[in-house]
Amino acid sequence: MPGNESSRQPERTAFNLYLRTGRRPDLPPPVQVEVKFNPWHDEEDGRFTFAGQGRYFPRGDNTRPQAMGTAVGGQVRRPGRSNSDGVPDRRHLRADHPGNHSTHIVQPGDTLTRIAARRKGLTARDLAWLNQHPLDRPLSIGQRIKLPHQAYLDAGRAAKNKFLALAHYMDTHGGKSPPDPADPPSLESQILDNNWRKETKNGYDFHIDVIARPREVVAELTDGPIAARSRRAQAQAGQPDRRPGDDGGHFIAARFNGPGDSVNHFAQDRNFNLGAYRAMEDGWAKDLRAGKKVTVNIVPLYDGTSKRPYSLTVKWYVDGEPNIQHFDNEAKGKAHAGR
Repeated sequence: MPGNESSRQPERTAFNLYLRTGRRPDLPPPVQVEVKFNPWHDEEDGRFTFAGQGRYFPRGDNTRPQAMGTAVGGQVRRPGRSNSDGVPDRRHLRADHPGNHSTHIVQPGDTLTRIAARRKGLTARDLAWLNQHPLDRPLSIGQRIKLPHQAYLDAGRAAKNKFLALAHYMDTHGGKSPPDPADPPSLESQILDNNWRKETKNGYDFHIDVIARPREVVAELTDGPIAARSRRAQAQAGQPDRRPGDDGGHFIAARFNGPGDSVNHFAQDRNFNLGAYRAMEDGWAKDLRAGKKVTVNIVPLYDGTSKRPYSLTVKWYVDGEPNIQHFDNEAKGKAHAGR
């Protein structure tokens, strides 16, 4: 009956509320509290978690909470010691914990900036905060300054980067977690390995990432005309990661009408440029003069956000016959080859 159906609607609403929150709205106000019991709580914020995650708090006030975690090899991994309230002791994670820093004795000429430069990623502001020393106040000779260990700084940076990488992955995948949430794809790879744009110059295709690095070059080579060189593009190639012994090398040489634009240049070890890479180009030129068709595919590999590739993989086809060379961007230039 429609009337009966309507009268049962409040009961269904109350039951749905109970399923979601454990609250009993049908009881008098003093009792309208969560009555569900979940012994599993997040270590950080105390919220309910799924079974097997967080910390296990058995029913009853007189029972000490049991630290539980992820099962590894059939055993449960337990977190560090807890205080009398069951809160994990995380003092060992603090920057001011004795195990996470050394003591620097201030010498003549020392400043927070100069001391911070001893550690990668550390700033004078960080040191001022850790030592509770005003940033604009000079140091005193003989003053003891807490200087974080590099390993501690690196671990903190890695943890932060993993968190950001996981958040970005979930944001771009409809809330889904990566296959291994504990080791998500790096934020750099997620951003830099996607959304490439293509530029075509002199008939050659350059695929470029969001920080303007060539990631793939696809070309059917031509035997000339010889393209004009750009001294500026050659001088700026790979900056700011260019090394003193680097040339501004071409992915596609000027003799093959390789463009003078910056996309066709990279910071290339001088010996590699004039040695193994040029020998490969000489082979291409010989095949072109013989009337053969030469197509190439060049993939430079980078470390993080560096503008200088640490290696190149070059595949090419001569009248359809495949060839491949793997180069290190170093003096020797060639790791190994295949044909």
